[in-house]
Amino acid sequence: MALLVVLLILSVMVIIASNMSGRLQLELRRTANLSSGKQAWWYAISTEALVSKILAQDFKDDPKVVSLGQYWARKDVVFPVEDGTLKGEVRDLQSCFNLNSLSVAQQGGNGDDLANQPYPVKVFHTLLTLLEVDEYEATQLTDAVRDWTDSDTVLVSSYGAEDAYYEGLSQPYLPANQKMLGVDELRAVRGVSGKLYARLAPYVCALPNDKLLVNINTIAPEQSELLAALYLGKIGVDDAKGVLNDRPKKGWQSKEEMTSLPALAAGSGIKGLNEAIDVKSDYFVAYLLAEVADTRARLETYFQRSKDNKAVVLRRVNGGAE
Repeated sequence: MALLVVLLILSVMVIIASNMSGRLQLELRRTANLSSGKQAWWYAISTEALVSKILAQDFKDDPKVVSLGQYWARKDVVFPVEDGTLKGEVRDLQSCFNLNSLSVAQQGGNGDDLANQPYPVKVFHTLLTLLEVDEYEATQLTDAVRDWTDSDTVLVSSYGAEDAYYEGLSQPYLPANQKMLGVDELRAVRGVSGKLYARLAPYVCALPNDKLLVNINTIAPEQSELLAALYLGKIGVDDAKGVLNDRPKKGWQSKEEMTSLPALAAGSGIKGLNEAIDVKSDYFVAYLLAEVADTRARLETYFQRSKDNKAVVLRRVNGGAE
């Protein structure tokens, strides 16, 4: 009996010791993960500071021109740090179509007449058609985005979509009726499927204003449809791609250098074009990744150029949270 009691006590002690050891290992792993996560986060913040410094240096070197030949535009740059690596990519937010420019008031009483609509509306409609979106679908989508971004609940045309449409969905919601905060908000607009969003996303952005101002120095040749859309389709996509491929390495020093090219002569006289293009940018986004051991920290930071040519942080997005 005494031997059985001793064996029982020994068994209990082994079980307790095993549980204590398991919990200790779990706590050690949890602490290590927390430490790595914090370190990765601060590395990401450090990368943000580095991007800010690079942008400021580029602004200082050439305050009037922003191009893909500058330091900020380098791709696949990796910085080794203690216990990890830092990666980042910067995108010019004026190398794309500003969706919030569609919030401008319509011109004339008939919103169904595209010819009388503001220049940004014509550009977006043209961009959709160049991306092989059906004409009718392009018209519906253009006016749906206009209704989403304007501040009223009145349809811009018979093709638009306001409260009545969204409230009638199986899972109802209301349109924002304000400027978009991000391109992903486009998925909530009527008619924007996942397939269409994937096709359109590289060509659009959402700036905190209602102006359409595109930097012709930072449009990638793969986005030649955007340049053709700015010319309202009066030049072909192939011609636009040729112009972008022949662009000087340090970019055009003025927009007149591009608009005077023979390949773009067919688009001369387009109302609104001259005000919509520039060789300078004020808005950028940095996609940052810090890796420490098995831990990753991702950060999406939006910058704006200040009056003294500094890069000011507008927003930080981390895992969908701002």
